[in-house]
Amino acid sequence: MSNVEQDRAAQVSAMSDEQLIAIWQSATDEETENLSPWLAMVVEEMGRRKIAL
Repeated sequence: MSNVEQDRAAQVSAMSDEQLIAIWQSATDEETENLSPWLAMVVEEMGRRKIAL
């Protein structure tokens, strides 16, 4: 994992549940069907925390 990816992963892991949910809810249908690396990290973190999508 690159330094940028590590920094982003650290940012995502530091977010509150509410922040993660807000990011997911603000994503467009296209974004949720074709996850960007950033949104994929958000989804992965939500999964770790057992936050339902």
